[in-house]
Amino acid sequence: MSLARVCMALFAFLIATVPALASQPAAINVWFVDSLTKVFPSDTPGKRRSAAPDFWAARNQHLSIQFAIRSAKTLKDVSAEVTPLKSTRGEPLDGVTVRSVGYVVVGSHSDDTPTDELIGEAPGWYPDPLWNFPMELERNRTHSLWATVTVPANAVPGLYRGTLSVRATKRTLARADFRIHVLSATVPAQHTLKVTNWFNLGDAASRQFYDAPQFSDGWWTLVENIARVMADHRQNMVITPLMELITPRAEGGHLAYDFSNFDRWVDAFRKAGVIGYIEGSHLLGRAGSYDAALMVPVFLLEKGKVTRQDLPPDDSRVEPYLTGFLSSLNTHLAEKNWKSIYFQHILDEPHGSEPPYYARIAELVHRNLPGVLTMDAVDASDIPEELKKNCDVWVPQLGRFDNQMELIRDRIQSGHDVWFYTCLFPNKRYLNRLIDYPLLKVRLLHWLNFRYSFTGFLHWGWNYWTPEPVKDTQPVIDANTQLLPPGDAFIVYPDRAGKSVFSSIRLEAMREGIEDYELLLVLKQKNPAAAEQLSREAITSFTEYVRDPAAFRKIERKLLQALSN
Repeated sequence: MSLARVCMALFAFLIATVPALASQPAAINVWFVDSLTKVFPSDTPGKRRSAAPDFWAARNQHLSIQFAIRSAKTLKDVSAEVTPLKSTRGEPLDGVTVRSVGYVVVGSHSDDTPTDELIGEAPGWYPDPLWNFPMELERNRTHSLWATVTVPANAVPGLYRGTLSVRATKRTLARADFRIHVLSATVPAQHTLKVTNWFNLGDAASRQFYDAPQFSDGWWTLVENIARVMADHRQNMVITPLMELITPRAEGGHLAYDFSNFDRWVDAFRKAGVIGYIEGSHLLGRAGSYDAALMVPVFLLEKGKVTRQDLPPDDSRVEPYLTGFLSSLNTHLAEKNWKSIYFQHILDEPHGSEPPYYARIAELVHRNLPGVLTMDAVDASDIPEELKKNCDVWVPQLGRFDNQMELIRDRIQSGHDVWFYTCLFPNKRYLNRLIDYPLLKVRLLHWLNFRYSFTGFLHWGWNYWTPEPVKDTQPVIDANTQLLPPGDAFIVYPDRAGKSVFSSIRLEAMREGIEDYELLLVLKQKNPAAAEQLSREAITSFTEYVRDPAAFRKIERKLLQALSN
């Protein structure tokens, strides 16, 4: 081969492997960063640059592509879009959205976490929410743009090419070319992994953030919009506040119940695709803090009037009330054919002297809601007999059952579902979805689900916002004496104008991890040994797992290729 041809081949290779940034003014820098790597305002041009603009995806999968952008001068009204993706044969790949990654304040780092497990500086600005355009690009402050590619289930496998175009008003600032390799592997449409994030659409919060009083037309629009966001991110269980949605009335000297709001709630989430499954809210609560006295919220009929009260569990009126309430609920669920998808919570994290009360209420549930499973967050490090017997679905906290895996394996092998949850904890070297943790920790939560045969994930905080979620990501608890870890209380942000929520890069990583779980299940059906090997490459133990995004991408590609061969 002649020297000229060698030079031409080398030049072609470089063009094929380096991001193309055509028509890029010298003052603008755009570069690819792995979507599992967080981009910070202080990042200099080219920092954390991805090796090549090539991405691999399965069909019916969501693929995130991240572009860092930095300007030497402030630019307003900046927007971005991806030109229609087309394969080398001309087939289109529709379904691409581009958003800007916003910054939020983290006031202090998560407690009890080694510095090498944290990212960024606290206090400081951290990337998290995904905003709509236009955006302002401040001078010498790095931002990132986030493209979400929804690969259709019927996409033709092959190589697709696309270009990101960044504009201010009508002027093109930069373009970046990239390639997507769509393989024949397909994420199943069925949502096998059970996923729930508890959320707050109570009257006070809905008025504060959306000016939508509970049960108003605007509130029901809010419910429908939020349901669509949840379904789009593969949540398939919905916490259902029984005492708010079921309305009591006096009828013939007894309590009767109107399920109209309950049904409308369930139908809204069913229509969106979240249900799935219904979680009945807890029948037992506490009068304040974690160690406060137990109480049972009840409806009572006194002198012909219905009142709502909180009674101690030993009160003689509790059992008759629950018997009547649960019997009415059972009849209604049976009429709607919903009993098989309904789960009932009793008490969150029962501990200390509480398990006997848990057992008493759970027995009422099993008697009056026959066939319905109970489920709750439990402490698997020391689970009492009352819970072993009366809690059907255990949801232990990650980080507190490392030494109880024999017990949990026995439980799973006996035919019971076991999930896990995160809430404030775990920290140290465990996985969690906190803002000052790497995004890879979020993605791997559901590889851990597969690795240890768990069948569900629960988190308490989907939208428990502070008054200013962007400036304060750490609500206070325990009578204002303790800060929650950053991002523990919410993973979305209020979209006041749209009566909805904005996603976050954490929620996007969560969805991709759930899709990984479903792909691993498919591989397990075809080749159990290969699925097990890949899960062990990603997750060695609860605290040892792949921490480098590039190394994870190699495992991800192995999974996609194993399912495509």
